[in-house]
Amino acid sequence: MRRLFIAFLLILLSTGCSSVQLAYNSADFFIERYADEYLGLDGTQRRDWSPQLKAALERHRAEELPYLAAFFEQAARDARAGFTRSNVDCLLDQFETLYQRHFSLAAVSAAPLLANLSSAQIDALAKTFAEEHEEDAAEANAEDAARRARKRAERYVDNLRWWFGDLSSEQRALVRDITRRVPDTAPAWYDYRHAQREALIALLRADASATAIEQFLIQWLVDFQGLPRSLANAQPALREVFADLLLRLQPTLSNDQRERFIGRLEGLQRDFMRLQRNPTVEQMRCATG
Repeated sequence: MRRLFIAFLLILLSTGCSSVQLAYNSADFFIERYADEYLGLDGTQRRDWSPQLKAALERHRAEELPYLAAFFEQAARDARAGFTRSNVDCLLDQFETLYQRHFSLAAVSAAPLLANLSSAQIDALAKTFAEEHEEDAAEANAEDAARRARKRAERYVDNLRWWFGDLSSEQRALVRDITRRVPDTAPAWYDYRHAQREALIALLRADASATAIEQFLIQWLVDFQGLPRSLANAQPALREVFADLLLRLQPTLSNDQRERFIGRLEGLQRDFMRLQRNPTVEQMRCATG
C-alpha cells in the first residue's frame, strides 16, 4: 500500500511549485481514484473510506505540513549559505524522520480499506502482486548490473534537471561517476517486496483487523522489519552517495542553476506554509544533534 502514499507525494512534487496547492487540495480525489483502480472498490467501500481518507489528509495538513515547511526552509537556507557535510547530514536525518512520519500516517489510512476487502478483491490483488513480481524478476534477469547502473544514472539526471535545469556534460559525467557506487539491490529488493506482499495477502485472507494490518504495514514500511542484510547494508551506502553527489555537484553549479535550485526549495516552503490553516514551522532536529 506504499503505492497509495507515493501517489500522493507524486501529486505534490511532480507538478512543480506553482501547482502544489491545487494538487494538494485535490489529493483526496486522486488517491481515491488510484485506490479504486488498483483494488476495484465498490460503492460502499468508497463511501466508507472517503471520510477516513479526508480525515487523514486533514491530519496531514495540521501535523505534517509544518515539518515539510521547516525541511524546505532549512534546505533553502543551507543551499544559499553553501552545503557542508554537517548540514547535509542534518537534512538527511530530517528526511528520514519525515519518511517515518508520513508512512506511519499512510499505514493508518490504508489499514481500514484493506480490512474491508472482499475475498474476490483479495484474490485479484494477489494476482496483481504475482504478475508484477514476474515482470520485475524478468526485467532483473534480463538486465546486467552495468545496464541498471546506466539507467539509474539517467534517472538521477532527469530528476536533477527539475531542480537545477539542464546539466552540463561535466555535471552529467559526475552523476554517472557517483551513482556507480549505488549498490545493485534490484533482485534482492524485488524478492523482499514479494515476500512482504505475500505476508500481507495471508493477513488479509485471515480476516485480520484493521489494527493488525496497520501494525504489519508499519513494521514493513516504517521499521523495515525482516529486511535482508544486503538491503540493510545498502541504506547507509545510498545515503553516502546522495551526500557526496550534492557536495560535489555544488561547486559546478552556474549562478542560474544555483538560483533555480534555491527558488525551487523556497517555493515549496511557501506553498506548504500557505496550505496550512494556521501557518507554522515546526522545529526539526538532527538525529545526531
